[in-house]
Amino acid sequence: MLGCKTGANRQDEGPTYLATFSLDDSTAVDVLVSIRQDDLVFMNGEERVLMRSVSGGGYSVPVFGGALVGDWLGDEGERVWRGDWVDSLRRKEYRVPLEITPLKEKKEGDERVKNSIWDTGLGKLKMVQKGDSITATFLTSTGDYRYQAGEINPETSRFKIGNFDGAHLFSFEGTLKKDSITDGVFKSGTHYATTWSGVRALSSRVDWSAAQSWNPQSDVFIEGVNSRGETEVWTRGRLEESGYKILVVDVIGTWCPNCMDESRLLRELCEDYTEMVVVSVAFERSVGDGALKRIADFKEELQLPWEVLLGGVANKKTADSTLSFMGGVKSFPTTAFIPIEGDLVVHSGFSGPATGESYEEEVMFFRNTIASLIRESR
Repeated sequence: MLGCKTGANRQDEGPTYLATFSLDDSTAVDVLVSIRQDDLVFMNGEERVLMRSVSGGGYSVPVFGGALVGDWLGDEGERVWRGDWVDSLRRKEYRVPLEITPLKEKKEGDERVKNSIWDTGLGKLKMVQKGDSITATFLTSTGDYRYQAGEINPETSRFKIGNFDGAHLFSFEGTLKKDSITDGVFKSGTHYATTWSGVRALSSRVDWSAAQSWNPQSDVFIEGVNSRGETEVWTRGRLEESGYKILVVDVIGTWCPNCMDESRLLRELCEDYTEMVVVSVAFERSVGDGALKRIADFKEELQLPWEVLLGGVANKKTADSTLSFMGGVKSFPTTAFIPIEGDLVVHSGFSGPATGESYEEEVMFFRNTIASLIRESR
């Protein structure tokens, strides 16, 4: 599966186009697109997101649903695609105009690589500049903004980065100075905008922790609706009877790209730690049969070998009250590592592959925590 996967099958990438999403009269998000046979591959820096062609000239959005609705116009070699991105995750109709055009060749310039780290109002910004090209991400206490890419104007030092991963359409602009970023504007799709600024950071360290205390006064009780529409319950008693040593409870939403990144990691870890059982509890923007179908599609797209339960509506208070033993659900995802007896380990948020070193630290934490709890349970 290629949808939303990083660095896969690049040898198959075809001609490069430019996808331009129009957020308003003054802001557009540009994303590079490769045409592969009848499909499109959106390129957010190192990330590759496959959009499969459907009848009528449109494309399906993987994992998060929705579609690119439109058609190709013009002759071969000069074709232009015009239409809209339709986000199916929102209750009301949500469309963003989109045009895909052939990419004009750029002259090669300064190819020196500059790495920088910034403390901003949006989080810790990690930026890599190569000539006038930029790749970046923002780390926050609840996760990261994933893969961002764009350009900087060498004359004005005004930069613009963004991405489209199927769920989010982001635009970040700012003016880069020696020790600060000024006049920043952040836009999320057509529904949200704010200003931001930053200063050069002394280190990549963050001032928050993903660790949180669990609530030992509350029973370890996980309840949700499974794919068959039946209520399913997990307790420490069921864990002991199952023969597994630890239970990993992953609190997610199928609308959440950070949850997708963490689910992929857990899928890999399941192969290495056979004494661990995983269950995801999803809190969705809709309930009932529609939510169960969303969950089934998410599970199939990511090839998850465990049950994904519907826990309720997408609300942190709802998730907190449903899973009170976690000590507070502050972000999606939140993950609890539960041994048969003894203390739980609760981890809030997730820094995905776009964060580089921070992601490697996440992987190490997950591995060490799982291995330690399995060892203590023997």
